[in-house]
Amino acid sequence: MERWAWTWNLWDMVKEIFCQKLLTYHLPPPSHLLPNNLSGLSVIVTGATSGIGLQTARELAKAGAHVIMACRNTKAANNIACQWKIDAHNSRILDVEVMELDLLSLSSVQKFAATWEQREEPLHILINNAGIYLMGEPQKVSDEGLEQHIQVNHVAPALLTLLLLPSLLRAPSSRIINVNSVVHHFAVVEPKYWKSRIEEHKFSSFKAYGASKLAHLMFLKILANKLMEQRKTSIQCLAVHPGVVTTNLVPGFQKKSFWMFDPAEGARSVLFCATSNDVAGDLVKGFAYYSCNCKPGRISPHVADMDECLEVWKKTMEILQLNINYISQDVIANIQ
Repeated sequence: MERWAWTWNLWDMVKEIFCQKLLTYHLPPPSHLLPNNLSGLSVIVTGATSGIGLQTARELAKAGAHVIMACRNTKAANNIACQWKIDAHNSRILDVEVMELDLLSLSSVQKFAATWEQREEPLHILINNAGIYLMGEPQKVSDEGLEQHIQVNHVAPALLTLLLLPSLLRAPSSRIINVNSVVHHFAVVEPKYWKSRIEEHKFSSFKAYGASKLAHLMFLKILANKLMEQRKTSIQCLAVHPGVVTTNLVPGFQKKSFWMFDPAEGARSVLFCATSNDVAGDLVKGFAYYSCNCKPGRISPHVADMDECLEVWKKTMEILQLNINYISQDVIANIQ
């Protein structure tokens, strides 16, 4: 049975990677997926200075949303936002702002969330897009002592999401969108290694990246379940695999092959999950996973194992225990 499941997952991955153009040929351009007017909606997009995040933020801003570019490089983000406004001078005025966020620093995440929460405004969409893949590099550890893939791709976005729950709950309806990867199918999450040094010859950046994306999924599923248990049904939790895209994430993928998406095509499924009314019908206990063709996708069997998911949840909350005080007590009281 395990061998059959592995083979099926391999086929799914190969199909999605090399046939993604065929699977999405019928889809309209990203801008045509959005409602005509998103004015009144506030959206935070992490990692919005390049790739999928940039395209996602731009399309949402062009559709009228108030877009917050949450980035480490604020100078680059401000230059990009200024250029967007210049390009749009004959259309609507774009509502874009830049806020500093460095996912390699949990204190930066706390500062960002505290600054946003001081406004006491609703947040309608949180798009956790920023991520890293240090392909072929040796193990690197953050200042918090966490392996960098697990911190940037999972722990820091998890903290950001938790800290922004009060703001998400202020909106009549809101969405958390986690940009994921089909690579999660071949990953195994081992929380005991998140803060452990691994012998150099045993460390694999590919495995670390896949594990961080799998943990990202498992945590989101438990969060969705816990929100449902508390009858916080206004928040929808979605993860999405955008396809294999030419971005700065992997240097070797900056040169586009015929079967790869450009960043605009990669943003398509993210924009669909962020704004489409159709996703509501695919939610199971507030959670859904989408593929690059804007349809529900096959997910790793590990995500179906609630015990494994709870282990990821508990380990993540253990790491973040000093930060829980930043979360509104009426939201977090029963969620741990």
